[in-house]
Amino acid sequence: MKNGSVVRLSAAMLALLATSCSLEYGQTDLATEISEGTADSVLFDVTHTVVRDGRPRFIVRSQRIEAFGKQRRQYLHGVEFEEIDADGATVTFGVADFAEYRTDSEDFDLSGNLRFYSAAEDAWLTAEYLFWENETRTLTSRPEETVVLERGDGTEIRGRGFVAEMARSMLRFEDGVSGTLVEEDRSE
Repeated sequence: MKNGSVVRLSAAMLALLATSCSLEYGQTDLATEISEGTADSVLFDVTHTVVRDGRPRFIVRSQRIEAFGKQRRQYLHGVEFEEIDADGATVTFGVADFAEYRTDSEDFDLSGNLRFYSAAEDAWLTAEYLFWENETRTLTSRPEETVVLERGDGTEIRGRGFVAEMARSMLRFEDGVSGTLVEEDRSE
C-alpha cells in the first residue's frame, strides 16, 4: 500500500467509526437528572439577617449552607444565631454544630454542642439536640437526651424530655430532673 492508500483507508475507517458510534441527546431536564442527594446550591460564610419593621430582629451566621429546593430543606454547618430586640440589644444568642431548616414550616432540628444564652433570664441552655417547632413556638429535646439549664444566680438543673413553650414562657423536664435551684429572697 502506498501512503495515499493508507491515508484514504484511515480516513474511511474513521468515517465508519464515526457513523457507527452515535450519541443521542434526547430532551433532558438537567434539574431532574441531578441526584436528590446533590444540593441545588452551597454557600460559604453566610450571614442572613431578618428585618422586621425596618430593624434587624434575627441574625443567622453559618460556615456552610447546603440548599435542597425540592426537599424544602437547608442544612447549615457551624451555626450562630442572635435575636435582637427593638432597641438593638441581643436578647438571645446561640450556637450549634448543625441545623436542618425546613423552609416550608420554618422548623429547625439543631444538633451538636448546642449552647443558648437568654439575656432576659441570664441563663444558658446546653444540649446535644433540640427541635424548634415554629407554629407552636416550642423547643423540645429527645426524650432520652439530657438538657442542662444554668442561671447566673447559681441555679443548675438537668433533666430529660425538655420542653420550652415560648408563648407561655414555660420550661419543663419530663424525667430525670436533678440539680440546684436558687430562689431569690423576696422578704426585702
